[in-house]
Amino acid sequence: MPNIAERETRRGLRLPLNVSGRDARGAPFAEGAETVNISGGGLCFVATRSVPVGARLDLRIQVPAALRHHFGGRAVYAVKAVVCRLEHIEGAATYRVGVRFLGELEA
Repeated sequence: MPNIAERETRRGLRLPLNVSGRDARGAPFAEGAETVNISGGGLCFVATRSVPVGARLDLRIQVPAALRHHFGGRAVYAVKAVVCRLEHIEGAATYRVGVRFLGELEA
């Protein structure tokens, strides 16, 4: 895991990412999203669809140049994750999704 995995403190970091998996109805999806915070063990992002707790997702996080040393020098950090928390954002058609990292995606 990259250096960021050594830290468990959440950092309020807004990074673009691509998310793919299956939604609450079992339909496959892929969409762009933005992180709310990130730690070495997982992250929280805002999604436009409900994704069930326990669902496995593929995430591709766009890493700015200034932070790439935390991600092994990569511009895109690709990781498998499992949904641990889902929270509907009141008054919006969006959800906060908390995930735990499971490991890096194969290249």
